[in-house]
Amino acid sequence: MQYKRLALMIVIILFSTTTIQAASLWNQSKSMYSDERAYKAGDILTIIVSENATATQQASTDVSQTNQAAVGAGTGILDFINPFAFDESDSSSAAGNTSRSGNLSAKVAVRVVKVLPDGNLKISGMKEIIINDERQKINLSGIIRPEDISAGNTIQSNYIANLDINYEGKGVIANKQKPGIITRILNWFF
Repeated sequence: MQYKRLALMIVIILFSTTTIQAASLWNQSKSMYSDERAYKAGDILTIIVSENATATQQASTDVSQTNQAAVGAGTGILDFINPFAFDESDSSSAAGNTSRSGNLSAKVAVRVVKVLPDGNLKISGMKEIIINDERQKINLSGIIRPEDISAGNTIQSNYIANLDINYEGKGVIANKQKPGIITRILNWFF
């Protein structure tokens, strides 16, 4: 009896199986050897921002002027004028310098907004971070060459043409860095 049950189970299993279809785990439209890089509008890539800016300006002036005049004694009806001479000199000097530096490091995901006729890509993106009511916002745009995009879909900020980075902060700390109302009024007068 046991053999009959076993034989019946084997027959049921053989007839109840359906056709199994195999599907490839590999997408044929992608390369097997490298990651797909951003090349069309809508693609996303990561910009590694590492910008250091330093500016120094110095100016100085030295101006001096000397004038001398002498007048002789008057004659005729002007004989009451005594001879006199005067010397006048004027000098001024000024110096000033300005120095400013800034560093910005960030990673910002941007989107390709347009493929230009020469094949370059116009990119634009924004990153906003809010911590303890302090809002920091980075807007970034520019033009990149597809060959500058790394295999990991990243690009260094120094490879971006017409790079425009706008970094702003709002909140308690940013408000404290602004001069007060009295200082602004005095600066307006002077």
